[in-house]
Amino acid sequence: MKANILLNVEVISKNGRRHGLVKSLVVVNHVVKYLVINPGGILTKAQFFKPESIVDVNYKRLIVGSDKDIIKVKGKKVKNYFDEAFPLMDYPVVDKNGTAFGRIANATIEKDSYKITEYEVSRSFFDDLDHGFGIINASELVYKDQVLCYEKEMFDLGFKNQGTGIANKLLGVK
Repeated sequence: MKANILLNVEVISKNGRRHGLVKSLVVVNHVVKYLVINPGGILTKAQFFKPESIVDVNYKRLIVGSDKDIIKVKGKKVKNYFDEAFPLMDYPVVDKNGTAFGRIANATIEKDSYKITEYEVSRSFFDDLDHGFGIINASELVYKDQVLCYEKEMFDLGFKNQGTGIANKLLGVK
């Protein structure tokens, strides 16, 4: 499944209680560990849950098994849960020389293990128009110093034939 399916969907418990919208996916070692909920309101506690709690998901809603699956903590304690973690979308990617060349646009997630197999990297608006997103296997990216490090040069980024370049899709440009 694609990571964007899990974002901006309403979280509902099996009993029908609404918790808010999923705003972020927290990743550790290329595995989705938590989904962060934006419950709305100024004085609300941070809310998140483990992906194993998901019973059903589609583009509009995500159902968790129980209200008890939602973890609610004060802001100061959130760091304890998210140590060595990064938010998935829009996260910076650098090459082996430390040159920033893109941001995470999406990812492919295994359904049962929530392990990320590959990342879609947006290098620039115009490059995305021409070619679509670059695909990098998760094994080629390492999280360190608060960025994802690609083991090769940024120009070695291969493109799988996705047919996702907007210019290609709309205009038939090759």
